[in-house]
This record gives sequence, structure tokens and C-alpha cells, in this order.
Amino acid sequence: MGNVGTFILDLINAEGDPASEPSCTVDFLRLDNTDILRAPDLQFPPKHSFSLPAFPQERALHCLIAPSLYGIVQSSFFTLDDGSTREESAIVLRSPDKWTPKFATWTLLSAQFISLKSILQNQFLKLKHGPDIGVVTPSLYDAMSSPALQLAKMALLNLFSVLSAEKDPVSGQAWFSFIQHILVIDRERFVAVVTGDMYESIDHILNNLTTFKKNGFFLGEVALHLDNIPSEFQLTAPMISAKCRYEQGNVQFTMAKAQNANGNCILLDCDMDEHSNIIEHTGDLFKHVFTGGTHPIDIHEYIVHHQKGIDLGYTLSPNS
Repeated sequence: MGNVGTFILDLINAEGDPASEPSCTVDFLRLDNTDILRAPDLQFPPKHSFSLPAFPQERALHCLIAPSLYGIVQSSFFTLDDGSTREESAIVLRSPDKWTPKFATWTLLSAQFISLKSILQNQFLKLKHGPDIGVVTPSLYDAMSSPALQLAKMALLNLFSVLSAEKDPVSGQAWFSFIQHILVIDRERFVAVVTGDMYESIDHILNNLTTFKKNGFFLGEVALHLDNIPSEFQLTAPMISAKCRYEQGNVQFTMAKAQNANGNCILLDCDMDEHSNIIEHTGDLFKHVFTGGTHPIDIHEYIVHHQKGIDLGYTLSPNS
């Protein structure tokens, strides 16, 4: 048969390694979504080669990849020339419902977690809209195994890693250095007592957004964050909020001046979500089909993609 080209496909995970995928369906479709080739139940690795009709028999084809362990990705339109070979790699991101976290125990957390452990240990911790977690000890940390606590624990470790890597552009300090006491955690955020210097930095950024736009900052909404403040605190001034578009995701810093039985303090409600160009490179054929979610496994993917080789304090394994 004349007018045939070859398309070679590889799957790459967020870390940049070959994705281990046991049962993937690959479709090649025309502009009107007519399927011209379907290859079900493919295992990756290895790479796979497909013979496709080439120009002028076919033009403007696109590829749809539906893995069993990763999210769907689809390609831009492409046309093969007769006798040509096109080799492409598609970055695939883990589907949160197909993976389970395995956490390092408290004693086996690496040295980079010393500051987090010092803030958590012997402090009372709550789960938002859930039962109190209690006073954190090594054994309590290791026993945080319910589904809600696993999600919150992943989110906490994700945020710690990003806030340790990224710096306040005003003071030059790592964001996590402002944290004094973490009060509440959930699958998206933590709420903490922080130093007054952090409030001053966020306030300065908000008052000079034109200047700090180049650092990725933009105005954040505060209305939905009122519910995140623990009930024992009363606000003494309106909340302020800034978001920053980091490569690992959007981080929102919502600040509150507050008081409780112990006096005045500054609270931070810090959360992360994804943004639509989080894993894109110039020239990539394939694009991830984004969900707009804030699952901690989604955030895991963006962090490990940007911070190669990072230790997050947990790993992910396919569900058994």
C-alpha cells in the first residue's frame, strides 16, 4: 500500500522516566474524529510503532492515548509524509484514583524534613471538617492512615516541599521559614500561625502587584477562606490574599490578623491548585487533558516534574 508513514510512540511519566503502563488504548483519528486505527491493551514500555496512511491519502490526524493508570492525553493535528517516520513521547500524569501513597515513617524522613518535624512535634493538629488528629508524635504521624488523613498528609508534604523551595521575593527567605505552628490540615491546604514578617511581605506584594506580576503574583479571593479559620480565632482585620503561579502549581497565601485566648497572632491559610500550562514545553505534540482538580496526587505530578529527584516524604504505587 502506498502513502504510508510510521508513527513511533513512547510514554513518559512526570519524573521524566518511561511510564510503566500495563493496558493502554491508542487511537488515531481524522479531523471529524473518525477512528482510522485503534490499538488496545498495549503495554509500555517498550515504545510502539504504528503504520498510518500518509499525505495525500490522509492529513490532519490526531492521536488519543487512554492509559489505565494515567490520565488521557491527546495530540495536536499532524500529517505524515509517505515513507516518513515520526517519533513522539507523551507525558502522562497519574490518575489519582489508581495510585496509593506509601509514606516514609517519621524516623526515616530525610534531613530536609527537620524543620517540618520540629514544627509538628508535640503540637495539637486538627483535620478540617474531621475529627481532631491530636498531639503529634512519631507514632501518631505514622498512624495517619485513614483516606482523609492520607490525602491531608500528602497535601502537607507537598506544600512543605514547595514552600521550602520557593522564596518570598521581598525578604529573600524561603516561605516555610515564616511558619511557627501548623493548626489545621486537609487535602488542599494547611492553616498555620506565622510571623508578622510574612504578613508584611504579602501586604507589600499586594500593594505593588504591577511590580510583582513578573514574579507570578496576582490577587487572590478571600471569601471562600473564612471557613478555614479555626473557630477559636476571631479576625481583627479583613483578610488579604495573593496567589503565585509557580511551576509546581498555583500557591495561594491568604493572611489574617486574628486573636484567641492567647492574644493576637497572624494566620496563614495556604493551598495549592494546578494551572493549565503546568506541564507544557515548546514543540510538544501531546497535551495533558487537565481536570482543574486539586487532588494531592495531581500536585505531586507537577512537583516531581519541576523539582527533579525531589524527596516528598512519600512515594506512589499502583493500586493492587
